[in-house]
Amino acid sequence: MKKVLLALVVLLFAVSVYAESRLDLSGQMRIRGKSFENLSNFNDDDDSDKENYFDQRLRIAGKINVAEGISVHFRLDFDEEKWGTQGSHGTSEIQTDRAFLEIDKDMYRLRAGRQLFGLGNYMALDHNGVGFLATLKTPVSVTFGYIKADEGSDAVNNLSDDSDYGSEDINVYVLNLGYKYNKAFNINAFVGYEDGGDYTVDEAAFDDNGDIRDDLGFFDNDGDVDFGDYAHGEYDRMVIGLQADGTIANFFNYNIEYNNFSGEVDDYYDYSNDAAVEDKDYVGNQFYGDLNVNINMFKVGTEVFYAMGTDEEDEIQTTALAEEKGLWDDFVPMGNFGDSDILDYAFASDYTSQGVFELSENAGSMGIVPYVSVSPIDKLSLMLNVGYFEPEEDSVTNLDSVVVAVLSADYKLYENVGILAQYAYVAPDTDNPDGDELQTFQNDDPANAFYGKLYVNF
Repeated sequence: MKKVLLALVVLLFAVSVYAESRLDLSGQMRIRGKSFENLSNFNDDDDSDKENYFDQRLRIAGKINVAEGISVHFRLDFDEEKWGTQGSHGTSEIQTDRAFLEIDKDMYRLRAGRQLFGLGNYMALDHNGVGFLATLKTPVSVTFGYIKADEGSDAVNNLSDDSDYGSEDINVYVLNLGYKYNKAFNINAFVGYEDGGDYTVDEAAFDDNGDIRDDLGFFDNDGDVDFGDYAHGEYDRMVIGLQADGTIANFFNYNIEYNNFSGEVDDYYDYSNDAAVEDKDYVGNQFYGDLNVNINMFKVGTEVFYAMGTDEEDEIQTTALAEEKGLWDDFVPMGNFGDSDILDYAFASDYTSQGVFELSENAGSMGIVPYVSVSPIDKLSLMLNVGYFEPEEDSVTNLDSVVVAVLSADYKLYENVGILAQYAYVAPDTDNPDGDELQTFQNDDPANAFYGKLYVNF
């Protein structure tokens, strides 16, 4: 009820501000339908991963113009629900994913608060969170960013003073240098650093309420806590990257990006694989390229993907800064299936890695995805993406290859009103799926996914 009253206050305030022409509103109302089969387990004999449902969301974004060059931004999601789960009144939960102030002057721009942080094509950093973002508007633009990714768990902070566990604070710092020469050449060089604090505890040690789980043997008879294998020591992670895009001669388009990751984590224990405690290094080299040409109503292009894997026991592949905190899913290649991409659904459904760059743990990837799009009439857009992927490091997985295809049709019913229909196909091929050897994939039956969306933009 408090959230509903708060929403009413916000809307009443918005109406009063709007009357003074100080508020700009935009947003989307969407109804989605999903029908997924085998997209998690690739097993025709196991229906546990079948999904068939409708959901909806009303999103409203606003900009309050306070004074010249000074504004406040917000974005709210209302009634985000799966049909048939909320009764007659829907959900009272209101999600706020943007709330920041902006000072935009001739020589600089400053944003502070909850906002979207990214580097390049949102490959190396894709985080929606809180912090500062400052840009100097020099010929070569300079952007500094600070993100408070995690203030630490109260459950850990409230432990006794002689505890070995720290506050788990996680901070991310970024620097981007950008230069644009008309539409033919835009380049960004960037560096990002993630400081993981002194001693951290894995999120699996806490329940949904953020309390320490009492079913994993953390507490002794005296009530003292020892997280054991669910904690690790100090860690840091760094990325250096380069991204460029542009349009040449009004018909050839390119977008390329390269990222190099490094870093280390102390006293790491992979409890999911019962691996030994040891210090490990973060590693990663990944490349993305999209080259395409516009020919009348047609667009023909190819996307290429590469990410280095590793078979070293003291190394961990990483695909993004702060990836354990969840990616915002702004890097959506291969036709943007289901407001995401099809390999995220198949191989990174928890959004803690980039599926196109890590087909299996530490396996990396190599892939090529040709595509064609056509608009036979103004209201209709059709697109077909067909791709082939292999692990870059095949010694850590029994996955041999993956064939993917995405077919999309977007039809504009009226101005700002459209309907999107998509079909996706994912066919993994594995070595000895029924044998006793390395079994990162137990099955290799193809997956089929249908997705539809009715939407109104305003």
